[in-house]
Order: sequence, then structure tokens, then C-alpha cells
Amino acid sequence: MSVSRETPPDTRYVLREKGSALEKYKKLAPGEVGLFRLLYYEFAITLFTNIPGALGYLLRRIFFPPLFKSCGRGVVFGRGMTIRNPMNIEIGDGVVFDDHVLLDGKGGNLRIGHRCIVARNSTLSCKYGDIFLGDDVNISNNVTIYSNHRVEIGGKTFIAGHCYIVAGGEHHFEDTSKPILEQGIKEGKGVKIEEDCWIGASSTVLDGTRLGHGCVVGAGALIKGDFEPYSIIVGVPGRVIRKRGK
Repeated sequence: MSVSRETPPDTRYVLREKGSALEKYKKLAPGEVGLFRLLYYEFAITLFTNIPGALGYLLRRIFFPPLFKSCGRGVVFGRGMTIRNPMNIEIGDGVVFDDHVLLDGKGGNLRIGHRCIVARNSTLSCKYGDIFLGDDVNISNNVTIYSNHRVEIGGKTFIAGHCYIVAGGEHHFEDTSKPILEQGIKEGKGVKIEEDCWIGASSTVLDGTRLGHGCVVGAGALIKGDFEPYSIIVGVPGRVIRKRGK
């Protein structure tokens, strides 16, 4: 059954809501936190986000971890990161964030396992949904993972550059008397990618996709549906051409 959601917690909706500018800012950036955490968020983000070189890495390593719900040891924070609602974000040990990564816990929970790598300009964005990354997940540059339901990515999965993974996010559009933007969002089915998968460059993984263990998705593919373990999937729409090991 689909559920209409009239007010997703997205920037364009928050800005229309009633309330002071400070209340709107708190929803968009630090989250619904008290005065102390708000001041610490402003202190850490303002002073240390864009400091270059080794000094910047050192200062962020010291002052960024307290922002989050939990943060493991040895985490590397790149320059120019955008961090929203960090109290909904959990980070494991040894995680590496490259420059200009966006972590958005607004409206969901973001959990990043141990030793993950998130490369330059990539986005992990929770709206009404959660994102869970297993251990040793490798996300290349310019990848967007958007969750309006639930995204699970198994350990040791590699996602190549310019991929787009979306759980939910499909708008109602049948009512021609109203703009599509105002018709609400359907309940999604989520995305589950099991361990040891490889998603090729510029691929799109749509809501309702299940990839079994060890699947390979060819570059530029558009996939939706259930795929058995060790499938090799290519094309638009994605189709299985053979199984690995055969």
C-alpha cells in the first residue's frame, strides 16, 4: 500500500514552515539539539571545515567526532564536508571521508561501518529513510545515495563513480489540478545490496532493488527488481547476462 507524505523533511519544505529563522536552520543543519550542541556545531563547522593540509585533517579529527551520535577511532574527515543532523549519524573505526562529502542524517539514521571509504563529492542523504553501510564499503567519487525508505549495502561492496542509488522518492502525479511537487511521496520498498557486490560507473539503482551476494552491475546500467547471487547485470533496463563463475 502506498502512503502519501505531504511534507518531506527537505530544504524546500522546511523553509516554508512557520517558525523563526533559527528554528528552520536547526532542522536543516544541526538538528533538534540544545543550545550547547548548537554552539559546538557552529564552533566546529565554522572554524575547521575548510582548513587545508595536514593541520586541517588533525583539527577535524579532534573536533568533529563529538558532533556525531557515535564516531570510531582513526576517522579521517576531508576538507569542505557538509554535515547535517549529525546526532543521527554513527561512524565506525578507520572510516575515510574525502573532500566535499555530504552526510545528511535529516529524517533518518545513517550508519557507516568500519573502514569504509567515501570519496570526493559523494552524498549520503537520509530523508524519511535510513542508510546502513557494512564494513569495508568503498564509495567512489560523485556517488549519490538517497533514502526515502531504507538502503542497506553489504560489506566489501564497491560502488564506482557517478552512481545513483535511491530508495523511495517516487511522487504521486495523477492529480492534474495540483503540482506534482505538492502531491506527496509514495511509500518505498527500499534497496538492499548484499556483500561483495560491484556497481559499475554511472549506474542507477532504483527503489525495490535486491542484489544478491556477489552481483556485478555493468557501467551505465539501470536496474530494478530482484537479482540472484553472482548475477552479472547490464543494460537499460538491467538484465542478467550470466552468472559469475560459469
